[in-house]
Amino acid sequence: MLEILSADIIADETIKNVDFSNIDISNKEITNCRFENCNFTESKIIKTQMEGCSFYSCNISNIDNAHSKLINIEFINCKVLGLSLFKCDQIVFDISFIDSKILLCNFSDAKMKGVKFTNCSIEDSYFQNTYLVEASFEGSRFVNTLFSKSDLRRANFIQAKGYLIDPRENKISKAAFSVPDVLGLLNGFDIIIK
Repeated sequence: MLEILSADIIADETIKNVDFSNIDISNKEITNCRFENCNFTESKIIKTQMEGCSFYSCNISNIDNAHSKLINIEFINCKVLGLSLFKCDQIVFDISFIDSKILLCNFSDAKMKGVKFTNCSIEDSYFQNTYLVEASFEGSRFVNTLFSKSDLRRANFIQAKGYLIDPRENKISKAAFSVPDVLGLLNGFDIIIK
């Protein structure tokens, strides 16, 4: 199945059980493709445009996505490790993560209005100066994840756990939270809650 990568334009393909580890997928245009149980560990996806693609149960670890474009992409039940959106040649992202494990990812300076992180585990990741208006983190669990100077207006944190958000440095008006985890918004105020 790796022979498919010889083409510069790849469209409307379903690709299953392929190991793309350490493979160069640069300078491609990949449209409306579905990847299932594929491994992209340390793949080079440089100057590649991906649009309308879905990844199911894939390992997306430490890819080099410099100067790429990711448009209307969804990750379902994936492991996403070390993804850095600031390397892409775009600022606005339409990406969804569902039931995925997200580790050591950097979403800083990205515009991700309406992004969905549904029932995800988000660990050791960064949302710094990130535009997350109307984002949904519903049912997600956070561990050591930083929100700094981000716009979280109208974001959905219902049933989310472990988030650390300082309302003094992030915009959170009209955001939705659940009890008891919403009490974490008070952590930076040096107060005692009984």
